[in-house]
Amino acid sequence: MEEDVNGLRSEIEGLMERVMESMGMGTLLIPEEIQRGMNETANPSLDADGLRALRDDLKALL
Repeated sequence: MEEDVNGLRSEIEGLMERVMESMGMGTLLIPEEIQRGMNETANPSLDADGLRALRDDLKALL
């Protein structure tokens, strides 16, 4: 289970980078999904289901 959570966190970090790159540098408004990802990176609190939901939301932005 712990490996699954660590893998999800790693996948979320990569997705956040890809989403930010696709949005470009002139973005004034950071999407809620990115804000949630940044919060999770700084303050890990989600369980595996929450991490999967965040991952899926980030994928939808791509």
